[in-house]
Amino acid sequence: MANTMFGSKIANPYSEALLQLGLNLYLKEKNTDTQVFFQIIFDMENLLTLLKLTPVLEKYLSNPLIPDNDKKNVLEKCFTKKTSNTTKNFLMLLVDKKRIGFLQTIIQTFLNKAYDFVCLKFVEVYSAYPLNKEQKEQLVEKLKILLGPEFTTSKVYYSKINVTFRVDKEILGGFIIKVDSKIIDLSLRGELECLAKQLETSLVN
Repeated sequence: MANTMFGSKIANPYSEALLQLGLNLYLKEKNTDTQVFFQIIFDMENLLTLLKLTPVLEKYLSNPLIPDNDKKNVLEKCFTKKTSNTTKNFLMLLVDKKRIGFLQTIIQTFLNKAYDFVCLKFVEVYSAYPLNKEQKEQLVEKLKILLGPEFTTSKVYYSKINVTFRVDKEILGGFIIKVDSKIIDLSLRGELECLAKQLETSLVN
C-alpha cells in the first residue's frame, strides 16, 4: 500500500506535466502537427500494452544498477516511426530524473487524465453469444444515451465511448455492461441469482 501511494505521488506531477505539454502543443498557433496531443495518447497506450506484455522490461528499467544510457537505448528500440518527439523526450527525462521505474504508473495516471479531458469512457459489454453488426450499433446508441449528457457549470456535453464486445457463455442471456468500476448486470444469470436470494430470504423469514 505504501509503495502504491508513493508511486502515485511521483506519477501525478509527471503525468500532469505531460498532459499540459501535450495540450499546449495542440493549442499552439501555427502548429504543424495538430494531432500531437492525440499521438502522445496513442504512444502511451502502446507503451502501457508493451509493459504489461513484457514484465521483464519494467524490471530492467527499474534496476538502479543498469546505466541510464543502456535504459535509453532499450527505450529507443520500443519507439515506432509514429512515436512523437514529445513522448521520446519525456521518457528520456524520466530516465535522467531516476523516475523511469515508475513508468507504468505514470502512463496509467496520464491516460486517466487524458481520457477524462476528452470525455472518453471505456465500456465492456459481455453477452452470451456474439452480437451482429446491427445489434452492436443499436446497443452503442443506447449506451451513448445512458452515459450522457454530462453537465458542467458552462456547458452540456456527451461522452465519447469506446466499446469492447466480449462473449461470456456463463451469463446465459442478456448483457453485463462494465463502465469504469461500475457494473450494470442485465444478464439472465444475474436475474436468477437475484431471484434465488429473494427466495432464500423468504424461506428464512
